[in-house]
Amino acid sequence: MTQQLYLHIGDCKTGSTTIQTTLAGSGVATPGTTLLYPRPMQHGMLARTLTTHKHLMDKRWGAIGRSFASADWDVGVISTELFEFSSPNRVAAALHQHIPDHAESLRVIAYVRPHTSRFLSQFAENLKNGHTTGDMQEFATRMDDRGRLDYVARLQKWRDVFGDRLIVRPFTRDRLARGDVRHDFLGLILEGRPYELADISDANASLSLADLALMRLLQRRFAERLGPEHPSAIPFGKQFGRLLHATPSQRPFERLRLSRSLCDWFITRYRDDAEQMDSHWIGAPCFVPALLAAADDTVPHAQSLQAEDHFDGETLRLMTCWADLILRQMQDDPAAFGKRLRP
Repeated sequence: MTQQLYLHIGDCKTGSTTIQTTLAGSGVATPGTTLLYPRPMQHGMLARTLTTHKHLMDKRWGAIGRSFASADWDVGVISTELFEFSSPNRVAAALHQHIPDHAESLRVIAYVRPHTSRFLSQFAENLKNGHTTGDMQEFATRMDDRGRLDYVARLQKWRDVFGDRLIVRPFTRDRLARGDVRHDFLGLILEGRPYELADISDANASLSLADLALMRLLQRRFAERLGPEHPSAIPFGKQFGRLLHATPSQRPFERLRLSRSLCDWFITRYRDDAEQMDSHWIGAPCFVPALLAAADDTVPHAQSLQAEDHFDGETLRLMTCWADLILRQMQDDPAAFGKRLRP
């Protein structure tokens, strides 16, 4: 069997963690096919070496190159959603230098989420993990300024480098195989060969509006004492978010939603991009219907993320005390703190 290497580049908020958890653990069996997914679970440092950690490039890319050179495998996968922020030319250069035997045959897989859905999910994720967001309008402006939702222009840069070896899939339940990104991804890389998939939970399940308000309260408390974007904020957000999701609330679940005015802005701003996604990349109605349908799921005015609008004073008192107790532990080495939080 000819070896086939795949580079999974995200996007963020398209089930990347679920795919990586499946590949890295015991989530999938591939009888008759040797699937190689080098540890650790996600390969984010490979992407970082192309920007902020260039001094580690030879070490990180060299290690993964040796993994593929020394092992016996049929299908190999490199995966990190952080490649969304990478230069395709730099990625290609790193592949040619460190994995030369597969650089010209490697296939690239990108999942892309409809505009408003991606925005809402990203806003919630950033808030949960203690990143600076501002309100939803401010966050939308920031994403717009950075071109994160201009999908066509970004994908074209990858197409210019990798040609028809770039595979673009829409991240919508009705377009995914069996409505599941794991099945969709495995179907692509295994090309019809058999596999057995274990049942795993969603590692990044959505939180309610009230839970997000609580996370915002805690993360702001941490930032006041430790400074913004402290390294311990992310592992806290991820693990506490999973606990909140796993512990059913006694109140009705209220989702994070766009205000009608912000939704109208999205429709005006990204209608052309959505039309080009459907016509040139998907080949069927997908992104335009999703963009227009968002107008049916809005609220008249922006929802409150103030914790006092969702919780009584005694609950806020207790949460503030717990936050201050956690703060004492967060001042330890961030790596050690993160390990203590993991199951």
